[in-house]
Amino acid sequence: MTIAQKQIYVLGAGGIGTLISSQLCQKYGVNFFIRSPHKIDHLKQNNNKITIQQAFNNNKIIDYNISNSLTVESFTKSISKNPDFYFEYLFVCVKTFDTIKALKPLLNWIKPNKTKIILVQNGMGVVEELYLKIWPKLESRPIVYQGVISHGVYQNLSDSVDNPFKFIHAGFADFKICKVPKDLDNTDSIIESGKETNDEIIDYLVENAELATSFHNYKDLLVYQVEKLMVNACINPNTAIVDCVNGELGNIESVKSLFTEIINESIDILSKSLPILKGSKIYKEKFDDQEKLVHYVLDCGTVLNGKNSSSMRQDILNNRGIEIDYINGFIVSQAESIGLTAPVNKTIQLLAKTKLQISLNRLNN
Repeated sequence: MTIAQKQIYVLGAGGIGTLISSQLCQKYGVNFFIRSPHKIDHLKQNNNKITIQQAFNNNKIIDYNISNSLTVESFTKSISKNPDFYFEYLFVCVKTFDTIKALKPLLNWIKPNKTKIILVQNGMGVVEELYLKIWPKLESRPIVYQGVISHGVYQNLSDSVDNPFKFIHAGFADFKICKVPKDLDNTDSIIESGKETNDEIIDYLVENAELATSFHNYKDLLVYQVEKLMVNACINPNTAIVDCVNGELGNIESVKSLFTEIINESIDILSKSLPILKGSKIYKEKFDDQEKLVHYVLDCGTVLNGKNSSSMRQDILNNRGIEIDYINGFIVSQAESIGLTAPVNKTIQLLAKTKLQISLNRLNN
């Protein structure tokens, strides 16, 4: 008797969703939810092929094959005939601001304590938003994992026309995952032991060296998430505002000064608004020396991922919405929640929104 292959569904088949899927599809069935019928047709005509070009590895090109692609509408129509179906694994890689909208049509097949949702996105605040607006009752919540990925992935505009599923893996870094507590306000619900995942798919990612995946407890993952937020808060909006690839921000004294202002303000606010951070054993190592953190951001953003074109820059170039409210805007909202202000991050937030609006105005004129 053949054991059925586990099926994984991916919401947000962009650069990060495709990169993660390139590893998962080597053992499991991977299904993309895609809005564009044109992109679905492209995949079907090309044997469901996705392509990763490793810029850090002499531009080596590797093809993979997923199992299927479909629209949410066609899925809900077909699956309604199967009352026993539920998602076992749902990777959510859509833009932060689209998360609730993307999940709502699928809620009937997201089961408490059965469905495992793995969030892999830029920014912070999505879990809290989902718990507040979608699953306010503890008993209604699915199993949620949070991923923090530092790999740089982008797409050339020329590639997107001929092959919308060819992405450039610009910088090899790592992928950190934790299991999110059902109750974020209850210390007894906070997971302290993070070395045992007890999940086949998460274990597979951890054992697969291609993404340098590691599993952590919730407190430590929050620290890593803030560390990644600092990279995003410095790199993403500023590459978008001045319109450059990441590496062009390197070795510029004014950029270092700007990053220092962003980071100092952010860590001061988050250490007060999220006291749980200080409960992590790695908090002091990561954040006590903020000059060291600035150097980390510069190294990760402008050297390791120097060839990368940030997702926010790509979004503005393509006249799409940006995640600024979940990146620098998250710092602003955290400051407001404790009666403080974040003038540096607020300025960056407003400039990024202005840059996008100018781009949209030019498109419409």
